[in-house]
Amino acid sequence: MRIARFYQKTLFGVFALMGLILVSTSIIYVHTVDRQLTDYFLNSSRAIARAIANSDSDLIVNQNYPALQSVIDQYVETPGISYVFVVDGEGTIIAHTFVPGVPDEIAADYKSDKDTYDRTLAGMGSFSEVTAGIIGGQAGRVHVGMDKGYFALQVQTAIGKVVYLLTIIFVVSVLVTYGLMYQVSRPLHLLGNFAWHTLSGEKHSAPAANQLQPLLERTDEVGELGRLIRKASREGA
Repeated sequence: MRIARFYQKTLFGVFALMGLILVSTSIIYVHTVDRQLTDYFLNSSRAIARAIANSDSDLIVNQNYPALQSVIDQYVETPGISYVFVVDGEGTIIAHTFVPGVPDEIAADYKSDKDTYDRTLAGMGSFSEVTAGIIGGQAGRVHVGMDKGYFALQVQTAIGKVVYLLTIIFVVSVLVTYGLMYQVSRPLHLLGNFAWHTLSGEKHSAPAANQLQPLLERTDEVGELGRLIRKASREGA
């Protein structure tokens, strides 16, 4: 389908505008979803850490470590939670979910009172680790590590669905716009053929009668030009 030349720039501008809207919307959505989901997963990890610190303080104070171990083992079944470990008031790790043992990277740095650690553990991946104090930190701290790869995957999945939908909308919009432009251009091509046939001395194929009559009956500018051309051709004859 051919589009009139003076519409081609307009069509290109429409496509460029649609592309700009798609890209800008995607960027804003990606940024928003990434921030919101990341905050959501970190807050969930903090909630788990606080729940352990608040509900199991008696187990820690009374040194009931087997019971404490069974409690924290349940939390690693939560999607995204990769590990949990508990530190007593003396700075000793008294319970953990690591197999076979605590990684060297954690053993070298866990005693500060930071609320969040960014960890990269060999053979395991990257993690965001949040902490919560037990009895205000006096009886130790609970550390909960969430796999960054997990919530990155959740972010990508959420973003991918929306970008996929936006892409479909963009493609459909392009096709519809192209079709509408063709519908506008087609009468102009017929009008041009009619003008060449009636006013030019060069041979040019005339529009068929079933195409010409609707063209001349139009009430817009195309119809007015068609009738003007027909009038000029009769006066010239």
